Amino acid sequence: MSSERAGGAVGRGMSPYGAVYRVPGDAVVGGPVDGVRLWTEPVGGPSDGPLAERRRAAELHAPLAGADARAVVLEYTDGVRELVLAGDRPLGDVAAALVGNGPAEPAPVPAPAPLDGALAVLPVEIPDVPTADLVAAFGLVLARTCAAQRPVLDVHTEEGQAYTAVLPDEADEDRTVAEYRARAGERRPDADGVRFAVRVDPYPHHLPPLDPRHVLTVHVTPRSVTAWYRTQDVPDWRADIVVRQLETSVAELVGGDQDRRLADVDVVDAGERRRILDLGATPRTAGRRAGTVHEQVLAGAAATPAAVALVDGDTTVTYRQLARRAGRLAHALRSLGVAPRDRVGVCLDRGADLVVVLLAVLMAGAVYVPMDPTSPAERLAYTAEDAGLKVVLVGIAETETTPFAAGTAVPLARLEELAEGAPEEPPASGTGPDDAAYVIYTSGSTGRPKGVVVPHRNVSDLVSATGPDFGLGPDDVWSWFHSAAFDFSVWEIWGCLLTGGRLVVVPYWTCRSPEDFRELLAKERVTVLNQTPSAFARLLELERAPGRGPLDVRLVIFGGEPLDARSLTPWFDAHPESTCRVVNMFGITETTVHVTAQTVTRAEALTGSRSVGRAIPGWSVRVLDGRGRLLPPGSPGEIAVAGDGVALEYLNQPELTARRFVADPDGTGGLYLSGDLGALLPDGRLEHLGRLDDQVKVRGYRIELGEIRNVLLAHEAVVAAAVVLGRDAAGEVRLDAYTVLDGADTAEVRRHAARVLPEYMMPTTLTRVDALPLTVNGKVDTARLPAPDTAPDTAPYKAPEAGPAATATPPAPAAAGDPALDAVLGVWRELFHAEVGPDDDFFELGGNSLLALRIVRLLKDRDFVVGVREVYRLRTPAGLARFAAGE
Repeated sequence: MSSERAGGAVGRGMSPYGAVYRVPGDAVVGGPVDGVRLWTEPVGGPSDGPLAERRRAAELHAPLAGADARAVVLEYTDGVRELVLAGDRPLGDVAAALVGNGPAEPAPVPAPAPLDGALAVLPVEIPDVPTADLVAAFGLVLARTCAAQRPVLDVHTEEGQAYTAVLPDEADEDRTVAEYRARAGERRPDADGVRFAVRVDPYPHHLPPLDPRHVLTVHVTPRSVTAWYRTQDVPDWRADIVVRQLETSVAELVGGDQDRRLADVDVVDAGERRRILDLGATPRTAGRRAGTVHEQVLAGAAATPAAVALVDGDTTVTYRQLARRAGRLAHALRSLGVAPRDRVGVCLDRGADLVVVLLAVLMAGAVYVPMDPTSPAERLAYTAEDAGLKVVLVGIAETETTPFAAGTAVPLARLEELAEGAPEEPPASGTGPDDAAYVIYTSGSTGRPKGVVVPHRNVSDLVSATGPDFGLGPDDVWSWFHSAAFDFSVWEIWGCLLTGGRLVVVPYWTCRSPEDFRELLAKERVTVLNQTPSAFARLLELERAPGRGPLDVRLVIFGGEPLDARSLTPWFDAHPESTCRVVNMFGITETTVHVTAQTVTRAEALTGSRSVGRAIPGWSVRVLDGRGRLLPPGSPGEIAVAGDGVALEYLNQPELTARRFVADPDGTGGLYLSGDLGALLPDGRLEHLGRLDDQVKVRGYRIELGEIRNVLLAHEAVVAAAVVLGRDAAGEVRLDAYTVLDGADTAEVRRHAARVLPEYMMPTTLTRVDALPLTVNGKVDTARLPAPDTAPDTAPYKAPEAGPAATATPPAPAAAGDPALDAVLGVWRELFHAEVGPDDDFFELGGNSLLALRIVRLLKDRDFVVGVREVYRLRTPAGLARFAAGE
């Protein structure tokens, strides 16, 4: 059989129909065949040589020159003859007609590489317009929908003319339609037949027609317009979209207002637009929750008062106790002058008390502003000032100092005293579902964090949207792993309490010890586990070890940062999909924790799926280009979120709010422009592809690299600074900072940064450079930055407090020939890639929680048992060695 193929058939040869036949020695090739041009050409080489391959390819790719088919007989020096056919229709009858006295089905010769791949055909419905307008319309479609792939449009006429079309750019978009059409027509002669061929490899040279690198070709003849596409490169749904948009683009350019800016021409018509919007939206579920967050907790407490709400070590709190204690504290807050809609700061260690206080703030009608007590004093002070806090609840005594304004800090013990004798029933809150429930501060590019204001309704809608699908209810036990200043905690705390579950507090140091954390999960029989992929990776390593008993976890929710699904196969080995569901969720603080959900199975893990799933009920997603225009499925752009989860605003930042929270042109609500890069899939699922700006996720925390840079620049000796995301030798993500200094050393700059930045935002390395390399556009050329300096700074350095009760212990002098010290130094030198001394400081070397964890693991392999707490507290190899040796 020949290598001829039709639309959708798999074969080797040209497109859409092509074949190479071996002509028998006694066969006569000839005879008139309507619409077919035939000639014979000698080839100066044998039929099995490279010259023969090149000639076959050239003939299969050559233009038809106005004919329905081309037929060439190639005669080789070894006496072999081959008939090469190319055309717009099946060619079996042509071969039979031309080889008159030969067999009915001449034996085929395999078509030469790289002419492999399957093709399919689509009709295109466009009016009879000049070739130049067709090229302009197709170029506009490619520029709008495939720009990230850097497409190139090769044009070939049947008369043999060829050129590469220039796609419209930003400058063209500001021209009028008439100007764009005129520019497109300058080099585009009309022809009776023409091919527009798309390729995604921008070679500097022009490729011949029907080259296999052309993934989609539109062929125009006087009789029809047809699109051919290679199915291994362009899926059917994507080809269908391109064809529909080409039809729309031609109509808009030729039949629309010629004085419009090209930027205002939409290649997505109204019907297609509605279909795309519906594809990215999921209708609300029935039974939407009503009331504020605290009203729903009170209702749950009234229904099941004896059920356990909180477990914090040896402390157990029932729903009745939670409601009563929070009610009394709400009255105490009122006695401090807290009024409905006031903002109240909460700066307490993670624990049962913190949950009670958050609920009390809501019961008082106020808005809670969570702050992590491990954050630097300057950051805490800024947050309190920016939020206008008159009351900040703290966990220290009145005699201790705080970073907050005088008279602002209120110790929890004092609030408890004020609550003595107060009614258990909370005061009338005076707030409703549309009022703010909390303000969480996230990283900001200006060098200061920004507050996101979220109403009660959004939290209720989040639980309404996910509860039925996840089967959340009173039998569930949730772990509370994340800081209250991280919005994942909103899901953990209120997702549990609004569905009647039991919330287990994970202490600060337990979060940093996978062994202790797993022990807690097993002891408390946790069923709902919420993790960032980075934190889960530590737990996953334990699951690989033999002899581990199964956990009771039935649902794992991932969020906070991108998930590499391939890493989950060991989890599925230990926890089959039939007993534990794994869900990857994409979310943003500004859209109330979660936006989409994708159940991850072993199949997704094996294929490395990047899908984050469909929008949860009541939420919707779409993808926009740089000018805010709707993009079709498959085209990457900015992810925009609409629906129930959109926050109210950025606190005290009206200009930023106006830029990011915009009106939905296709709905009645708001639309949040996320700054995340993604693409909608044809089944409505979303693929997350990273960030459009310099915002990154490190260990689940959203970080603006610009914020770190601006903090560094705030030091008077820092002339210039850059911060990039890097990886160490073990593949762990780290923050690498570069500074140009005048009159200071890196240790001094690091101390300055530590006073403002929390631990998770501190650069792992800080490298001094003479100047920052720049691109031709004047931007920092990150590719030319030197390798980061991993050697420790020589100046003394005092790290910020790393966690609750983490106080520095002065190290003892190092002892020579100490096995424990030798082991510790070996581990530190392996991890920090530097000549570490016995008295070098962990934080000075760029230590963070991940490195502390790896120190613990590596020392355990050497039979020395230490904990993460000791790494943070002792901070030097000498101090840690003394502890490991039992001293």
